[in-house]
Amino acid sequence: MYSVFLVEDEIVIRDGLKVSFPWEEYGFAYVGDAADGEVALPLIRQTKPDVLITDIRMPFMDGISLSKMIKKELPNTRIIIISGFDDFSYAQEAISIGVDNYLLKPITKDKLKDVMSEAKNKLDKETERDNYLEQFKAESQEYEQFARVRFFNKLVSKTMSVPEIYEKSEELGLSFDSTHYNLVLLDFTPMTEGTAAPVYSKHMARLSDQIMQYLKCCLEYHVFHSTMDTYAIIVKGDENTIQSHTKNLIENIERRCLFYDDDIHWYLAESGAITRLSEFASAYQKASKRLSMRFINPKGHIFSDEDLEALQRSKDDSNVIVDQHLVMLFLENAEASEIDSFLDNLINSQGKDAIKSNLFCRYFAMTMYMCVCDYLKKLDLNPDSVLNSNIRTLLDNATGDTVAALVGSMFQVAIEKRKQEVGNQSKSQLSEAMRYVDEHYSDSSLCLNEVAKAVDISPSYLSAMFSRDTQTTFVEYMTAKRMEQAKALLKNTKEKTQQIAERVGYKDPHYFSYIFKKTYGISPKEYRNEGTKQ
Repeated sequence: MYSVFLVEDEIVIRDGLKVSFPWEEYGFAYVGDAADGEVALPLIRQTKPDVLITDIRMPFMDGISLSKMIKKELPNTRIIIISGFDDFSYAQEAISIGVDNYLLKPITKDKLKDVMSEAKNKLDKETERDNYLEQFKAESQEYEQFARVRFFNKLVSKTMSVPEIYEKSEELGLSFDSTHYNLVLLDFTPMTEGTAAPVYSKHMARLSDQIMQYLKCCLEYHVFHSTMDTYAIIVKGDENTIQSHTKNLIENIERRCLFYDDDIHWYLAESGAITRLSEFASAYQKASKRLSMRFINPKGHIFSDEDLEALQRSKDDSNVIVDQHLVMLFLENAEASEIDSFLDNLINSQGKDAIKSNLFCRYFAMTMYMCVCDYLKKLDLNPDSVLNSNIRTLLDNATGDTVAALVGSMFQVAIEKRKQEVGNQSKSQLSEAMRYVDEHYSDSSLCLNEVAKAVDISPSYLSAMFSRDTQTTFVEYMTAKRMEQAKALLKNTKEKTQQIAERVGYKDPHYFSYIFKKTYGISPKEYRNEGTKQ
């Protein structure tokens, strides 16, 4: 239902229109009135009506002056001018500022009915257009998201030349015209003690939306979804601004994250400023190593090299004890790509000279072996059948040169087994998500967040599963389902295109026709005609 506000200095007319006209019957809620423009303006700013009906001649502020201000502040508000003066100059001025209608007093019920019906029709079309644009924007953003992920992965793996970086970034609408850059990694690893896909969290969904909205408003940042739990943010600037831009980013993220500190684990690390696009690979490695400190200190939030140095100093004069709980958290939550950084940080955290001791190396190797065995048992696996048969002998003879590689190989096996276990669960959840889409595709408001909530899994994880296991995006799967049903309805029923569009989840028949032609190369009408010829 739309809203309407009335401004009329004659109380008899104002009260008469308010009471006698059946506003709700014509799709409007009467949200207020005033005797002149001066009193009306703050009320209109507050109520933001869809339609404003105002007299043209009033004391203090007339209808033309009020309409000019409303058109400037609320350009989507429809304005209807009423007047007792059949003066063409008034009509001309009203039309020039974008007033929708100009009516002469006395205003009969039939006249007002026609005008309000026309206003409602215009508002309906605008709403349909806005819904179409929002839907198109949402679908385009998901397609763009995967293209950006691929671009970022190539950027930090150094598989693109500098000219290719400029070419691909231009295709994605990304600007890389700065002299200095910084790479900030923002991670939301759940740090759970269990092997399962991350569950849906309304707090996480809300926080992600808030951070994304902030980043999209700032031209100095480019954001990418690096992994399921990690965002990568490229900060742009020059020699004088790169530090302040980075500081502002971190402070804004920290302020938003701290609001949810009791419910969400969050971690952040930056690479430091670089001046070449070819340096992003090394910048990513540096930021990733700092970020892996979250498994050494899961209660921390923002990590730098100073954190590791401080930890080293605290261990130099103390007994060497590895916290096995932190190792288990790593095995349960980390990516295989983080193994080297984690082990490097974990070994260095024991003191700068620890790795020089063969006794420490053997102790460390056997401790890691026990952690891996315990973790494999949690997965209902037999460590002896999973790990290298001579791993114990190799670990007993570990040295500073071999210990990291030996432990890393065990970690690799454990994480791969976890991935397989989670993958099996994910297939079940993905099947459930696909069934949900199959059953609710006709709902025009169906979206990734709704499906993720229904199957109790995080939206980012569900989106990644669709891409990995079906080689398509969530939107592409939902669209394919809708198009499949649309073809059947076009072929087997005589329903109009608009009816079919609504039955398969599209409020706007024009958008439905656009998607159908984009999918099959012909319009719904052409498809139906081809079917009748056979």
